[in-house]
Amino acid sequence: MSEKLNPHALDCAQDPAERFEVMHPPPSSFDPYRDRATSTNTYATRAHVHKNGLWHCSVHIWLIDSTSSSILLQKRSMTKDTFPGRWDISSAGHVEAGKSLVETARTELAEELGIEVDASELNLSFVIPAEQSPMGGCNAFEHVYFMKWEGDTTQFSLGAAEVSEVSWTPADEVLNALRANDETYAPRSKAYVDAMEKRVDSLSV
Repeated sequence: MSEKLNPHALDCAQDPAERFEVMHPPPSSFDPYRDRATSTNTYATRAHVHKNGLWHCSVHIWLIDSTSSSILLQKRSMTKDTFPGRWDISSAGHVEAGKSLVETARTELAEELGIEVDASELNLSFVIPAEQSPMGGCNAFEHVYFMKWEGDTTQFSLGAAEVSEVSWTPADEVLNALRANDETYAPRSKAYVDAMEKRVDSLSV
């Protein structure tokens, strides 16, 4: 792994005082391709939102190497407040109040992996409402993006407060682990993995 300095990296894994827009809980009929989160027009701190299981928004960005059918995984640092030490999305984060989804995605990629991408490279694939407070996570509308990315891990400059390491892993291995609820991975719902598999397959053609 390269020891390049990441000028965008955070000094700590998370800020309990950062503020999120609180969303209404999703209806049971929520469609990942059509429906979107709806705001309550109220705001609360990260600490309050997580403690009370309030719904908010996050972004997930998966980097896909289509030539090797691999997915970049990050291992969450041990100081993360949800699922520390587990393999997870290439890059992800909560949407702070007043920030857009794409702005947040670009920020997370820079902070966690040290890469800068143009907004035009980020196209929303689907949205999954994930109720994970009971399992040590949080309740978030997960806005999921996929990007083609070729190369090895030396091109990344990790934000060590949030990410301990990264690994290119065969897509089938990742999908199988998520379906099996492998406890070394941060959990994802069946709806999430089904939609993810379709998108990964389309990028690997």
